Amino acid sequence: MLVIAAGCSAGSAAPVAATTCGSSTSTQSAPPATTTTAGCTALEFTSPGTYTVTVKSAAPGMAASLDYTLAGAGGGGGRGPGPGGGGPAIGPSNTGGGGGGGGGAGTTISAAGAPLPAGASSVALTVVVGTGGIGGVGGGGPAMPGAHGHDGTATTLNGDGLALTAAGGGGGNGGQGGAVGAGGGKGGPGSPPGANGGPGSRGTPGQPGAGGKAAHGSGGDGGEGGAQAGGAHNGLPGQGGYALLRIHGATAVASPPR
Repeated sequence: MLVIAAGCSAGSAAPVAATTCGSSTSTQSAPPATTTTAGCTALEFTSPGTYTVTVKSAAPGMAASLDYTLAGAGGGGGRGPGPGGGGPAIGPSNTGGGGGGGGGAGTTISAAGAPLPAGASSVALTVVVGTGGIGGVGGGGPAMPGAHGHDGTATTLNGDGLALTAAGGGGGNGGQGGAVGAGGGKGGPGSPPGANGGPGSRGTPGQPGAGGKAAHGSGGDGGEGGAQAGGAHNGLPGQGGYALLRIHGATAVASPPR
């Protein structure tokens, strides 16, 4: 784990980066945990997983508070199919497949000054950082359900009366094969949502829809359609979620992810 003391700003080289508001700088390379002892601690979680944060009051009866930013993971982009898609009964096509829709970005929520109990000597919080949705694969027709990008999962913070959820973004829809309409896939819902894929046309593939872009938890781009047989493209995965906790008036220890 990386510990950097520099005014409550933290890097993202490790799954958890911790910063104190003091003046010293140190590096901790071992798992078991990241810990700080100043009156203000910033913990930044940049890798998907489940973390336990143990908050201990700096002094008996001292009030502690929490600032937080949580971002859900982005959805995966939809598959961009080739000119087929209708099966052998329909036959070949020279119309390019529609582009896959982009995945939606995860929702970001934040607040400052959430109180932590002054009388408690220790409080355990659980942070779950969401996993980005994988992109759509396997074709674009109705018989190809894998063409839809997977949804990103939520990032959550729970414990001591806190029950906070930042929703993940939705996966983008796959485009239509050239032989069955060549329509572009619809972008997945999110904050912001993914863009729709473009339609294919004769000899021209549909353009991919862009994933919803955010500071954290962006959606994956859709796959470009294919104008030639075998030219389909899978959607891209969504970005993982994110959490940043700033704890005032207490010390904090964050476990490695599990």
